[in-house]
Amino acid sequence: MVAGNNELGVYLSLIKKITAWKVKAPEHKEFREDVAQEVFLKLLKRNFFDEYDISDAENERIINSYVIKTVWSCYMDQLKLQGINRRLTKSEVEASGGRYQNIVNSSIEDVCDSETAIHAFETPEQHLIAKEAYQWIKNCFESVSLDIQSVERKRFFYAAFWEFASYDMPMKALAGHLGYQSSNPTQELKRFIDKVTMCTQPHGIKVSNPHDQIQYLQEQLESSGIIL
Repeated sequence: MVAGNNELGVYLSLIKKITAWKVKAPEHKEFREDVAQEVFLKLLKRNFFDEYDISDAENERIINSYVIKTVWSCYMDQLKLQGINRRLTKSEVEASGGRYQNIVNSSIEDVCDSETAIHAFETPEQHLIAKEAYQWIKNCFESVSLDIQSVERKRFFYAAFWEFASYDMPMKALAGHLGYQSSNPTQELKRFIDKVTMCTQPHGIKVSNPHDQIQYLQEQLESSGIIL
């Protein structure tokens, strides 16, 4: 299906509503339009609007999940661009318990004007689905890891799969940092992810980009009060 102007208009309206919910801080309201436009362009380039028919009720969960994830990613990019935010390193995450630091004194946790939007886009059913998906990925990761004998290799796969963004370094540098010597750690990680996906796919879960997928699932679960 090729999305027409009416469908694109409905998508843009949905994106703006979710952006208004996610961009909560009053002092960040001025970023909402830029974030929404960036989300729209990203999804347009991925042919997302053509792939998922917004008028089909069966697509609602997938559409909402992808839009929420993309809004949050673009919001964090906007804060970084404005010099307001930066992503914490692994050691900083462990010390603070958070993932981001406000470089200026600007909270991103304030109540949004349209807080009621949360009821339309995150439901107990969605949280349950996120929890099950996270658990299957975790179980399959652990199952595949059992075949790895090298402690350094196992440590590298864990960090690259679950914590890559926290290290803020290229894949090869991360491998060296963790004491794992490899000529092509990126390719090795890809093969490892393929094995994890073979395990998760029978349960309806495809792991293609664990960094973004896991971050999104963690944020979903944390927002619902589920302890990982």
